[in-house]
Amino acid sequence: MSNQQSRENTRKLRIVLSTWGSTGDIQPFLALSERLLKVGHEVRVCASEVYRDRFAKRGIDFYPVGVPFDSDHLNRAMDAIVQIKDPLKSATFVAKEGILYKADKWYEDCLKGMEGYDLAICHSADVPGQEAAIRNNLPWITVSYCPGFIKTRYEAPAPIPNLGAPLNTLIWKVAEHLMRKQVDPLFNDFITAIGGEKRECIGLEGMYSPELNLIAASPSVSKPPPDLPNKHKFTGVWFLEELDYEVPPALQEFLDQGSPPIIISFGSMGGSRNAETTSILVETVQRTGQRAIIQAGWGNLGMERPPDNIRFVEYVPHNFLFRQGYCVIHHGGAGTTAAACRAGVPSIIIPHLGDQLYWGHTLRKIGVAPKPLHRQEMTPKRLAQRINEVISSRSMAERARILMEEIKTEDGLTTAVRLIEAFATEVCLNHHYTS
Repeated sequence: MSNQQSRENTRKLRIVLSTWGSTGDIQPFLALSERLLKVGHEVRVCASEVYRDRFAKRGIDFYPVGVPFDSDHLNRAMDAIVQIKDPLKSATFVAKEGILYKADKWYEDCLKGMEGYDLAICHSADVPGQEAAIRNNLPWITVSYCPGFIKTRYEAPAPIPNLGAPLNTLIWKVAEHLMRKQVDPLFNDFITAIGGEKRECIGLEGMYSPELNLIAASPSVSKPPPDLPNKHKFTGVWFLEELDYEVPPALQEFLDQGSPPIIISFGSMGGSRNAETTSILVETVQRTGQRAIIQAGWGNLGMERPPDNIRFVEYVPHNFLFRQGYCVIHHGGAGTTAAACRAGVPSIIIPHLGDQLYWGHTLRKIGVAPKPLHRQEMTPKRLAQRINEVISSRSMAERARILMEEIKTEDGLTTAVRLIEAFATEVCLNHHYTS
């Protein structure tokens, strides 16, 4: 079958997408939904009500799922999780207090929202949404942002360094054993309660579609390993363009007043420690004698009368803001990491949880960031040392510029749409699913 014929057969798919998480998880789905709509497919997105306006603004059918957003629950969870440095304990906590929090409501809503569609595309962490797709007998694809959760003998699970193929393989076996023992029961209690079939090694292989998982990450940042299973496909990052953004006059005035500032953005890393975090960041900047722009984020960072060399801002698109600085201090979320790399500036990563450890070590390995500094260990002295290391490193800045040019050659959304349409065509031809 020719590409044109394949295109004709999949032109008017009814595609439902379900995504869980914070802004960094939502933005790529927004970009993909917009592109799928543009090329002629019917699209619906199932996500938390708090994101309705973002999708509606771009003309995308939105179906709210789950309980209303609870900021108090989020802050309590963030206060607890930031104290956990053990990756497995962190994953277990996210499973309990995030993915499985009121999951029965999320599942029931997705079950209704997905009725009548041809294909489901689910976040790899959205197990309730995936189960709803399965119950609706829909072919389903997963989307993941972090290659570090995919087993390979060429790397050990983050943050463990590469110890060579034999030891890496052994460490992955240990990780899988621990996942089966500590994480699988949490998810399988939920899955069996709704009548689904138990899964194995959830949190690693068990969270992906058995047929196709799209890795919305840059192969220039995280090189695909030679033993990557065939069902996992790197597409490149799904960047959301916000071309209509107007720079506030006060922000533009600050940018025009001096040298490129440090940009600080902790995104959705909230909690009740905003005053403490703000104080650490302000003291750090003053130690270095630099200028800085600090995004308030979900942590509500800010102070009533900041020093003249510091500006606090609310939402500013990363594709604009990061290009204004000479480095970005951030938490290491997949989306924020990709945006910093695309901007062509070095990063300083302050991991709080989950895949942020992976991105911190990955960016250091490719030469665009110093050693990551866990939030629990962040002090003005330690963070100032990282800033001075970046300032004094010509190679880090140069490598960041080269990486930017490499990322410019990638077209993640076009690649993703091509893979989705090819998958849909194959499913129809092979009759993998029946109504």
